[in-house]
Amino acid sequence: MATSGECEGDGEENGEQFLFQQTQKLLSLYLGVSFSVFLAYLPESSLALLPKLQTQTRDITARLLTAEEQLRQMKSRRKEDSKANARVVEIFATHRNAWQAEEKQLLQQIRDQRAKIEELERETHESKRRIEELQDIIGFISTTSGAAGGEQQQEEEQQMEEAFAAEDTRDDQLKFNGVLNVAHNGNFPFTPDLLASASSKFWADRATVWQDIQCESLESLYHMKHFVARRESPWKVDGESTGVSSKLKLLEQELLNLEKLGKSDFSRVPSLMRKQARRYQALTAKIDDLCRRMQASDPSEPTLSVEFRTQRQTEFLLEAFRLQQHASETGQKLMALQTEIGKSYYKDDIGSSGSAKAGTKRSMDSIRNNLQEVQRNLEIWLARIIGDLEGILARDGSCSSRVREYCVSRYNSHFVQ
Repeated sequence: MATSGECEGDGEENGEQFLFQQTQKLLSLYLGVSFSVFLAYLPESSLALLPKLQTQTRDITARLLTAEEQLRQMKSRRKEDSKANARVVEIFATHRNAWQAEEKQLLQQIRDQRAKIEELERETHESKRRIEELQDIIGFISTTSGAAGGEQQQEEEQQMEEAFAAEDTRDDQLKFNGVLNVAHNGNFPFTPDLLASASSKFWADRATVWQDIQCESLESLYHMKHFVARRESPWKVDGESTGVSSKLKLLEQELLNLEKLGKSDFSRVPSLMRKQARRYQALTAKIDDLCRRMQASDPSEPTLSVEFRTQRQTEFLLEAFRLQQHASETGQKLMALQTEIGKSYYKDDIGSSGSAKAGTKRSMDSIRNNLQEVQRNLEIWLARIIGDLEGILARDGSCSSRVREYCVSRYNSHFVQ
């Protein structure tokens, strides 16, 4: 039973396959016959178009292959770009986190610095208050000690005067006793009674001689400074007295005249000269300000304590050294300006006649000489101020050489001592 059923199933499958094969053969035959009939009925003119159509078909096929290759490359690039974009996003995310952490750190540092600034301001106010209190205490102590010292000095001088008077009295008495001894020995022509009366009259006259003399009080002389004939302190001299201000005014006028006379060949040099004159004006103003502050608080005032006076003089000396360094830098710029003036002279000698620029050259020579004189006067002024301050510090027992060594070591790269 089973074998007959399997045979029937196999026969049905074979029949279906045979029908499918027959159908494919008929379809192929139909397509071939149809294409043959189509070709048979084509006009002769259409046959010539077949090679052209084949060529177009090949071109289209090649373009299709090229487009497919480009599409494949574009897909590959898109994948790479997406990977790169993902990497960039990751990097930026990492950097953003680092930036945020750094921003938080900087904000914290800013808050810390503000707190330190507030603390320093409080300490500054407290220090100023303490300085004012100490200044009041120093003034009171100096006034009290000055008065007590004056009284003590007066008493000592009175005691010394009395001691000298007593010594003179003893000497005179010894001499007179010697005379009496000579008289007692018989070698003197005057009698003892006459000598006794004369001696009493002598001491009475000696006492009355000094009664009419008016003596000056020593207390009024004690507070006076010891006057010594000397030149005026350099920090008590202003720019007018040193001649710097007048030179600067003359420079300004000469620069105006030079701008009127100068032409395009000298357009750079007058501007450099004006800048140099402005540097000297600024430096003169700073030195004048230092002198005014030193005059307001006299560094040689004896009523202040030695420590406070030394500290103030040291601050003035340090500022004078800084101004000296600034003056040295300005002198170097003046040397560069002189080099530029020499170059402009050389160009003018080559490009124009000698008489055309004579007036301008004379004006520039005068300005250059005035600049050199101003530089020299400022250096002398500052050197005198520094020397005077060092002399005051040396007189008070302070080591001004250490201050100079400190300033020179700090500004050694800027100026030569």
